[in-house]
Amino acid sequence: MKEIITLQLGESANYVGTHFWNLQQRQVSAASDESTGEPLATEVFYSSSDLGRGRETHRPRVLIFDKVGNFGLLGQQPEHSEQKQQQQPEDAGLELWGGETEVYRQPLYTRGDASDPTGHGVRFWSDFSEVDFDGRSMSSVSGVEFGNSLGEMMTFQEGSDVFAGENGRSEVLEGAFRVFAEACDQLQGFQVLADACGGFAGFGAALMGKIRDEYPKAGILLYSVGDSRARDLGSAHVIDAAVAMATNLDSVSASVPMFVPAGLAKLRPAVQVDESVRFQTSAFMALSVAQWGHCLLSRARSLDDLISQATQQ
Repeated sequence: MKEIITLQLGESANYVGTHFWNLQQRQVSAASDESTGEPLATEVFYSSSDLGRGRETHRPRVLIFDKVGNFGLLGQQPEHSEQKQQQQPEDAGLELWGGETEVYRQPLYTRGDASDPTGHGVRFWSDFSEVDFDGRSMSSVSGVEFGNSLGEMMTFQEGSDVFAGENGRSEVLEGAFRVFAEACDQLQGFQVLADACGGFAGFGAALMGKIRDEYPKAGILLYSVGDSRARDLGSAHVIDAAVAMATNLDSVSASVPMFVPAGLAKLRPAVQVDESVRFQTSAFMALSVAQWGHCLLSRARSLDDLISQATQQ
């Protein structure tokens, strides 16, 4: 087997990544139908778990990074919250305090309406996810402890600083990452979707530098995802994107910039895409990732083949 580990970093990247996994899941489901499906190497993108009695489940081999508030329902993990409340009841320690108390509780998220195919009711990328992710795949990132400005993760430098302060230690390549990597028989490399600018551009660049140090010969295919047309970027975001691209040159094997194409109506007259709705524009961009993903699933191409094809000029 030649497995690939996928990493997603930032809200824009996770919108595209969610569409990508939905498309892959439908391919895998169709392939399981012996009458119509084609042989697919699900182990390329998926890890399997034995449920016993001959049952097996497949979950994406992916690590998803985003800010704490961007996971929606996936970030709440009610079963873990209930367990935590059982272990630490609300009145724990109150016997040591005789004064008045006030409780502030963050309201629970409700799932956005993903039934509308236009995506206008979507609030978080998790609202339209159709995939059962491994709980270990989710990694929330917060720079609040390093100051309010870093916590916003608005610039490349802020993201780099948050990585250095919070996750720059060796732990970032431990935990779920180590579990996924060590379970691979023959790791092809890494597919990375990262925000093209902003905090997760810096966070991702630092993370890919760490990965390159540990896996010097592995292929790293990077999709740099923007949530607008490139010509609509402000000067600060243009600088961020340029710094990210220059920094990533030392770490990645191939970098594919992905922004909302200008003139979508002219490109695809039969497809109406509202450029103001991220659900729609990210779905359009995910088609390109899914096209290459199908080549990998069907073993028509290896990751090194795609990287060679993308960089031959």
